[in-house]
Amino acid sequence: MLAELLVPIFLPGLAFLAVLLVLKPEHRGRWSGLVGGCVLPLATLVGFVYEGAWPSSFSDWHRLPLILAGAGLLSAGLCWLPLGVQRWSAPLALGALAGVLGAFPDMETSDQCLLGLSVVVSVKWWMLASEATLGRLVGLGAWASCVALAPMALDGGFTTLMILSASGATIAGALVLAPQSLTPSGGGAMLLGVLLPLLAWCGCSYDYAEAPWWQWAGVAGLPVAIILFLDPAPSTDGHPRRPWLTGFIRAIFVVVLLGWLLQPTLDSLVAPTDDPYGSY
Repeated sequence: MLAELLVPIFLPGLAFLAVLLVLKPEHRGRWSGLVGGCVLPLATLVGFVYEGAWPSSFSDWHRLPLILAGAGLLSAGLCWLPLGVQRWSAPLALGALAGVLGAFPDMETSDQCLLGLSVVVSVKWWMLASEATLGRLVGLGAWASCVALAPMALDGGFTTLMILSASGATIAGALVLAPQSLTPSGGGAMLLGVLLPLLAWCGCSYDYAEAPWWQWAGVAGLPVAIILFLDPAPSTDGHPRRPWLTGFIRAIFVVVLLGWLLQPTLDSLVAPTDDPYGSY
């Protein structure tokens, strides 16, 4: 049972990190989206292999790894565009991809439009964040968000999404460990902009625990708070700051925010309840 979880979670991230380290640093930003988009669906396939049970029919959630693979391929092409064109073409193209293909259960056309719009905003924000802050901090925010989404998916009975979320955390961790993997015009920022909204929308659609939508949205948007409150700003009054003190206060705020968002999920996981739905 342990291997069924750990291998699909860590194998894609380790493969992704190995590829990034082989590439030249100046090429990592361009190819990180393509490689990451291809290795994330690998977590689903490896999970099927270890479970020994292949799906007998196509389910709506199978669109998730397909969209991620498509986003990786699309990001590789968008990286060749001029930076001025890419700033808006990348969010719009990736948002259109997610909105058209992301037909999860109980989602109407208006919901798919909102999904596409959320991806547009997310991709644009990640590109701006990669430009304005340290790349490692951006990857750390994505890592924390994916880690937080995993127990929510588990609580909702969606084991495969839990594996995908945890695997997404290893992908974000690889972007943190490999320098120059997150650049404003790189595929890594585009992939993260697609990954987090998709995980949240898919998890909310399949959530048998019935967590409120704002909890899924808050956890997916957690990197915004992490970067805004942890990104060190230079002193403007000429007096030296105390980075350890301000950093500690910001870190406490982020931990409290994360704990507040996950408290209903943790209470539900700890409570002894019978799940009539099982997991998938």
